[in-house]
Amino acid sequence: MKKLISLFIAMCICLGVIPVFAAPIQICYDGGTHIYTGNVYRLLVNGNEVHSDMEPIIFNGHALVPVREVFESCGATVDYIGDSQCVKVRYNSTLITMHINNNRAYINGQAVRIPDGVVPKLIYKPGGLTKTMVPARFISETVGMNVEFDGEKGEILIDEKISEPQPTPTPKPTPTPTPTKKPGAQNITSIDTEFYSDNKLSLNIECDGAVSGLVSNFDLSSPERVVIDLKGVKYKNKTETIETGSKVIKAVRVGVDDERTRIVIDVEDLVSYTVKPKGNTVTATITVSGNIKSTQTPTATPKSTATPKPTAKPDYDKIGNSAADSQYNTGIVKASSEDAKKIIMLDAGHGGSDPGALGTLNGKTINEKDLTLSITYKVKAILESNGYKTAMTRKGDTLPSLSERPEMANKKDCALFVSIHINSATATEAKGTEVYYSEENNGDEYGVTSQLFATKVLNGMLKYMKSTDRGVRMANWAVIRRSNMPAVLVEVGFISNESELKNMCSDDYQNKTAMGIAEGIINTIHYVEVP
Repeated sequence: MKKLISLFIAMCICLGVIPVFAAPIQICYDGGTHIYTGNVYRLLVNGNEVHSDMEPIIFNGHALVPVREVFESCGATVDYIGDSQCVKVRYNSTLITMHINNNRAYINGQAVRIPDGVVPKLIYKPGGLTKTMVPARFISETVGMNVEFDGEKGEILIDEKISEPQPTPTPKPTPTPTPTKKPGAQNITSIDTEFYSDNKLSLNIECDGAVSGLVSNFDLSSPERVVIDLKGVKYKNKTETIETGSKVIKAVRVGVDDERTRIVIDVEDLVSYTVKPKGNTVTATITVSGNIKSTQTPTATPKSTATPKPTAKPDYDKIGNSAADSQYNTGIVKASSEDAKKIIMLDAGHGGSDPGALGTLNGKTINEKDLTLSITYKVKAILESNGYKTAMTRKGDTLPSLSERPEMANKKDCALFVSIHINSATATEAKGTEVYYSEENNGDEYGVTSQLFATKVLNGMLKYMKSTDRGVRMANWAVIRRSNMPAVLVEVGFISNESELKNMCSDDYQNKTAMGIAEGIINTIHYVEVP
């Protein structure tokens, strides 16, 4: 009588399954040679016998099967990267990433634990090919295949599930209820604007009813603008332009037609925006880069003075090499032949006419743009000294636009994008490190999500910097939102906090920061597959 036991392999021994043969065989794994006296099974995938140099065996009470033979029999692709001992399986829409002797795998970029404490193993019989063996139960739970045993024949049976449609019962007719009209907004009662800071505008739209389900939004380029639509809602004026007195958040324009009221915010260098409907109110927050003040107080013509000596430009290559030569650049994982081909785009925030946030240390003004460029060169040097390939959005005091930066990465088919920034706050006690990802660029097409990438970068930074953990956060910053590949924006610390500013001006602390960012990149790039 056939005994079918699925998933829990250890029970097969107790129930007396009959192996194909049980003579002692010599197998090699973990650098040693061992005599195996347990059961050896035939392997059938989708009803067809599959032959392998290493047959399925019982290891620590659980069945191991050769991963390549199982998945390639189902039309999947299997790649083994020898340098990092990484196995990658693409099965339908699932990407499975495993490492030898590691019980943590990744399914479409999400970490999972391989069950029962059994890890993937490289096993071979002398004279045969080395095979990657994985637990049969892991295959079942990961991709939904059926894994069963035929105890009478000593066979492991693996089959892809075929979902047969079930007949849908004919529903009994029910009387159509009279729809109840929910009260909703009919009119906009007011539109107010307020600047939170020099580069952040708040827009509050009040209505005479609930706005839920009526609001949509999007942004456009050439020229840049944010658009908010309120479906079926009217405004007292058919058209209206609200002047903001700003050069880069130029105006709020309102237009009404038979279907909607449309509100357009004209901007330059859009960084991010949010639109949040709640109750009778829609609140929008628009952030741009640069100085929005439209007027400046004229200054008196200075008296002629002696021409100052030009300030020597920093040797950023030398600055970067100090990080590559530092004590922290040790024990890092060298690039495999595959990972060495992948390009990492490094983006130093701000630059040129945009100094970014400003801080003061010992009476001297410190620009964010200078700190970010220095740290970026250090990240570059660490990565390249270990065999990884990098590119930079800027190598000097230039100002690529917020659309040009991600476009550079997209054109180069980069694997990862990292934008490096320094934070600032009105409260001088604010401190800590945080890393952002965009919810609009958080898919797993590259084998890893931006959120997971952000987590790895933050963990690396905290490891070396010992700074306050402000967490992984979500914001639709333009540079990470417009990148095709996994992308993160790093806020190293607060330039407005004198203690943190002093640290960030230190070469040693910059080396620690760069090492943390580099380690987060390296811990991610192993899983990246550029489409």
